[in-house]
This record gives sequence, C-alpha cells and structure tokens, in this order.
Amino acid sequence: MSADKSSHVAVGLPYRPLLLVALAMGLGILVDRLGGSFLAGGLTWWWAAGGVLLGVCFVLRHVGADRALCCMLLLMAMSLGGAWHHLQWNYLAADDLALFASNVSEPVCVEAVVTSRAKQSPAPPPNPLRALPIGPRWATTLRVTRLRDGTHWRHVRGHCRLRVAGKLTGVAVGDRVLVFAQFKRTRPAMNPGQYDWAQAERGVGRHCELFCAEPECVTIVESAASSPLSRWVGNAAARCGDQLARYVGAEESGLALAVLLGTRERLDHGEMKSFFRTGTVHLLVVSGLHIGMLALSVWMVFQVGALPRPWAVVLTAVLVVAYAIIAGGRPPVVRATILVLMGLVSLLVGRVPSSKVVLAAAAIVILAYNPSELFRGGTQLSFLCVAALSVFSFTKEKRPPVDPLTQIVRRREPWYLKLRRRLGEKYWGLLCTSFVIWIVTGPLVAYHFHIAAPVGIVITPLLWPLIAAALFTGLGICTVGWFFPPIAYLLGGVCAWCLGVTERIVSLADQIGLGHFYVPGPTVWWLLVFYGVMTLVAIVPRFQIGWKPLASLAAVWVAVGFAAAAIRTDVDRLRCTFLSVGHGTCVVLELPGGQTVLYDAGSLASPEGASQAIAGYLWSRGITHIDAVVLSHADVDHYNAMPGVLERFPVGVVYVSPLMFDPWATDGHLKAPEFLRSTLEQAGVPLREVWMNDRLRLASSEVEIEVLHPPRVGVAGRDNANSVLLSVRYAGHTILLPGDLESPGIEAVMAEHPTDCDILLAPHHGSSNSDPSGFAAWCTPNWVVVSSRQTSRNSLTNVSYRRVGANVIPTAEYGAVQFVLDSKGIEVSSYRNSGTSALPAFD
Repeated sequence: MSADKSSHVAVGLPYRPLLLVALAMGLGILVDRLGGSFLAGGLTWWWAAGGVLLGVCFVLRHVGADRALCCMLLLMAMSLGGAWHHLQWNYLAADDLALFASNVSEPVCVEAVVTSRAKQSPAPPPNPLRALPIGPRWATTLRVTRLRDGTHWRHVRGHCRLRVAGKLTGVAVGDRVLVFAQFKRTRPAMNPGQYDWAQAERGVGRHCELFCAEPECVTIVESAASSPLSRWVGNAAARCGDQLARYVGAEESGLALAVLLGTRERLDHGEMKSFFRTGTVHLLVVSGLHIGMLALSVWMVFQVGALPRPWAVVLTAVLVVAYAIIAGGRPPVVRATILVLMGLVSLLVGRVPSSKVVLAAAAIVILAYNPSELFRGGTQLSFLCVAALSVFSFTKEKRPPVDPLTQIVRRREPWYLKLRRRLGEKYWGLLCTSFVIWIVTGPLVAYHFHIAAPVGIVITPLLWPLIAAALFTGLGICTVGWFFPPIAYLLGGVCAWCLGVTERIVSLADQIGLGHFYVPGPTVWWLLVFYGVMTLVAIVPRFQIGWKPLASLAAVWVAVGFAAAAIRTDVDRLRCTFLSVGHGTCVVLELPGGQTVLYDAGSLASPEGASQAIAGYLWSRGITHIDAVVLSHADVDHYNAMPGVLERFPVGVVYVSPLMFDPWATDGHLKAPEFLRSTLEQAGVPLREVWMNDRLRLASSEVEIEVLHPPRVGVAGRDNANSVLLSVRYAGHTILLPGDLESPGIEAVMAEHPTDCDILLAPHHGSSNSDPSGFAAWCTPNWVVVSSRQTSRNSLTNVSYRRVGANVIPTAEYGAVQFVLDSKGIEVSSYRNSGTSALPAFD
C-alpha cells in the first residue's frame, strides 16, 4: 500500500483510487459513445482489451512494477466502462419489442405491466398561432410482455413510453394492462442542433412508443400484486401530494409539488418559462440541492432538540432515503443521497471523507447502474455544481482570520448593526457561491440550453433560504401534519408564503431587460478541453497554480472559443437548408456575405417545437442574428414559429405580400395574422410589403433574390394562390421557393416565361393541387424538396417531378436537407438517411 501511495506522489497525483477509477470508467464510456462505430468488433474489442490488460496486470504484480500495475488497472476500468456502455447502448434481445417497430405509426395491441406513475402534461395555453388544438395528455412507461400478431400472441420483452390523449386514471404501478394504440419507433432529431429525444430514450432502454387517442384504449387486465415497499412508495407519494395540495393552498400547490416532489404537471407554461429564463429552473427538479438542504435542516432540528448523535444520524439517514425514494430516485438524487449518507457515517466514525472521494463513489454507482447518465445534462450539471461548491468552500476556509481590534469593535456594535452585518455577510457568501457556480456551469448550460441568465446570480442567494424553509415545512406537512392538522395548517401557511415570495422574485427578475440572453453555445471540443483542464487542476496538485493565473487561462480559452466561432468558411458559397418541421416550412439561406434570410417559419404541429428546431439549427451554425424573414402567405403553418424566433434572435426586417393581412379575416377577433402583426410591432421589427418584380436588397450583391409572384393586387382565390414565389440566384444556380402556391396563382406563374431551376421547394408540401406535372415542366428542377410530415413515393407529385429527371427528397425521411452552391457546382447532404437511398451526411 505504501509503495502504491509513493508512486502516486511521485507523479503528482493524490492517493484517491476511487476518483481515478471513476474518471477511467467515464473515459471508456465516452470513447465508446464517440468512437464506437470505429472500434472494430465493438464489444469483442473491449472484452479482448480487458482480457489482455488482466494478463498484463498479473505479470506486473509478479515482478513488483506497482506504478505500471496501477496504470493497467485504470485501463481495465476504462475497458470495463466502455464494454458496459457498448452492451447497454447497442445490443437488443432477439425478442425485443423495438425490433417490431417502424418509423411509421401502425395500430397494435399489446399486453404490458405499468412501471411508473402516470404523469399529466397540461394543455398548452391558448394561442391563435396553434393550428391544431392540444388538450391535456398523460404519460407513463410500460414493460411489454406480449404483442398481438394476427390471431396469435407473440411473447416479447422491452420497455416503451405510453402517451394518452386525455385523463388516464385508475392505473397504478404494477398493473397489467391491455393497450390498443399506435406503435412506432421513437422519432429521432431531424435537424442539427435539435434535442434528440430518441437518443435520450435509448439511454434508458426505451426505443419505441405507444400513443392512444382515447383513455378507454387502456384497460386493466389484472391489478398490481406489488410488494409492500413499492405499495408504500406509491401510497406515500400520493398522500404527500394530497397533503401539500390541502394545506399549502390551491394558489401555490403546483409550485409546492414541483419543489418538494419534482412534480411539475400543475405548473403553467408561464411559470416554467420564468424559472427557465432566470436560471432557477433547477429549483423545480428534486436534485442534490434539495437533498442537501433537507438533510441540513433535519440535522439542525435534531441538534437543537439535544437528540443523541447516533439517533440523530440514523433518523436523518432514514428521512433522506425515504424522501429520495418518494421523489423518484433520479441520478442527482442518488448522488446527493450517497453524499449525505457518507457524511453521516463520517460523523459516527469521526472521520470526514474527501468530497472528491464521495463524488467519485456516487459517479461509480450511477455509471454502473446506467452508463448513459454520463451524457445527460442534468447529471453533468449536478456533479459539476457539487464539485465547484467543494472547491470553493475549501478556498473560503483559507481566508485570513479577522484581527483582534476589529473583533473588539464588532462586539460593541448595537444588535441591529450586528444583525445587518451578519445578514450582509451571509448574502455575500451566498452571492459568491452563486457566482462561482454560474461561472463554472455556464458553458455547459449554454451548450445544453443555449441560455445565459446572469440575473440568477443575484436572486439565487435570496431564493435558497426560501426554498430551504419551504422544503422543511413541506416535510413537516407530509409527516407531522398527518397526526396534528393544526400544525399542518401553520406549516402550510409558512410554506405558501415562502413559495409565493419565490414566485414573485422570479417573476420580477424575468422582466429585467438584460437578465437573460440566448447564446449559440460552445462546441464539443471546446467543452472537452475546458472541463478536462478543470478536472486536472482539481485533482493534480502541481497544476493548482492559483486562481489568478487560472482565471487568465480561462479568459484566453473563452477568447479562443469566440474566435473559432467567428471564423467563416463559406465566404464564396451560398448555403440553403430546408429544415424538417413536419407539415410546415422553414428554409434558411446563409449568404456569402454572412447574412441570414429565413423563408417561412412555421409548422402545423406545434409552434414551440418549430421555433426550437429553427433556433437549434441557427445556433448549431453559430448564427445570432437574422437579417430578413420572408413570409409566403397567411397560413399559420408558415409563420407560427415567429414569436419563438423573435424571442431568441434579433430580426432585421420581415417581408410579406400585400395580401398577408386580410381585414375580413379577423371578424372582430385577434386572428393569427393580426396576432403576428402585433407581435412584430411589440418586438420593434419593421414590416414591409413586397410583390412581383421586387428585389430584396441585402449586403451580398452577388446573390439576387427576386419576387416572381404575386402581383401587387394579387389574384383571385385563397391566400395559397397569392403565396410569395421567391427566386434566389447565385453563381449560375437558381432556387425557387413557392410557398403553398396553387390554382389560380400557379397558372398565372406558368403563363410567364419558363424558369429553369436547380432546386425547388415542392409547392404546398407536395400537394397534387399545385399542378405538379405542369409546374415540373415549367421549371424543370434537378432537386425537389418536399417539406411535409409524411410522403408517399408513389404519389402524383413524386412521379411528376421524377419524369423531368428531378431527385425528390422528402424531409420526413431525410430530415434537414442542405444545398451548398458555388461556382464549382452544388453539394447536397441530409441530416438523416432514408432506408431506401442515402445522401452524404451534414458536415
């Protein structure tokens, strides 16, 4: 043992084997995720590497090469982590449910066991821009055991998520249910920068999902024969929720359930948005912060009550574990629970373990349970916050003591001055802690959520005491309140007041102009270097050179990140990207001069989803400003993402046709076009009309953007017939963007001289009402992009365009489709590949 320790000291490493093992496991998981496709043999490669390393370890142990032996053991831990992740991530059983799912929804009947409590997603707030109204939905998870195959049942195994339109009641964990639903694989991200829900589900072993249009499609075959523990957990969670709703009051019960139990179903969209934009959304997730504050509050009460230390330790541990189980046992909760339990054990044995060792033990447990947790933003931020707190608390302990003269003066101060000074010192300490956490976690938050909220630095120290009081009183309601209702009412009043003040502080902070701003976020390589160096500084003493040199190095690295983001490689190229937004349209034009133009921005499905997809792509390209937006016509699926886009990006100007705002369409109500105009006026974005033969004046003179339709007075027919037809010319290539152009507008266009184009957006999402055969002959495109939710390769549109030699690319199959134009030609690529043919992948 002493030889091992001396070898670590010789290389400048502290003797903390758990920490090194955790880092090695994490590195193996990271290597397998990022480069698993390049490792020949996959799992075989990892196991072979582990076997070879094991043999080398026996030899090194025999010859007494302790330092080399330690290195080989760490490499074995790395191989073990990589193999475990590869097995979990890539392998399915021969009868796994996912093997029967396709990318298209199909009706199915399954028998399954409910594995989680049903949770409600409230209906989104009323929005004139939402084309399809959505009511409340419920969701749960299932372990499927049988799948109906014709007239027979096929035994399968696998987990999936069940979504139900309507209220799903009476279903408990452990119930065996019969489900009639639509069945498909979980939809992956279809655009760069978009959150990949399929990848997140795959990380927890779910590859497909079920959707029921009615709650009656779910029937209970057999009630749960659950164990006493699971029955106690389910009942305790339900009773705690009922107790909080009863004693806290209806006004604050939603926030109370979110803060204490992590149940956010009763919070409205506005509240969630305010917490997110102020950087305090972590307060609505049961995390290490909640466990730590709860354990500290309970421990202090037991100490005030003069309870013997052994009993105080045991009772605190029992309450913390019970709370962690009721709250769902998420990875941050598990990490914090391990941290607290090890701290309590140290109080009994009289030995305080290093915070780094505790974090390493928690990381090993979580990675052993699910290696994919390494890539979850919540898990990363949870460990990072605790690591930053431990380092910062250690530096605070090194502060010089107050001199004796100052101590004498302070002892003679009046009580109100002492109180003010102590409160000021406490707030200053919390403010510094909040600032350190914000600085350390800022790049990771920007990468995952594309937001920076400096206002959170100021208000978080104000919210921590309020949340701690709400947690303590909420715990009292859920325990003592069952036996002494008068005390429950008193605690409920205190809890409601604390949460009410919290909500008001967050609401006021959200209204501050510069309190938050959206950012593209750093690249992966920048993050790996930044946090890799930070880890080395934390664990290797020789790299701990003082905070001033480290701050200077961090500033230089931040400058490197900004410089790398500012470098443009498309100086002489035009990049045209057709985003996959379902039944809707958004085309992003990145001009050679650096300008960005959007043609339409909307989707029939969800305005929020469309705006997030558009913003994700723009951020992935490092775009922070939109120079112009052209809206083709007044159908909401072409512009309902604009409020979300305006919230995230400054927009120079919005172009519309003279027929965009029809005064007869409002009928005395604020309809969608008028709502859009009001939103643009509030954002201060100029609105300009364009019509046939107009040209958009942008800084890039090499690109010609001309309006070919409609004429100023329009044509007879619906708004579709008056869609803005945009022609984009660059380097001898032409792109046509016709919106939902259809009869009689499309006949008016085809009456003009034929226009040969290279790239065409299929009019009206590929509808046969847009005369595909006639329009194909008029413009003879080489590439036709169909922006829709689904498409048929045998449709009239596809057949018509293929007859003139065009390649038809549906975004429903290929995801985002990108064309790069220059004098040398056109490069085409897609974000995903179809099962029938493939395009080059995005850069």
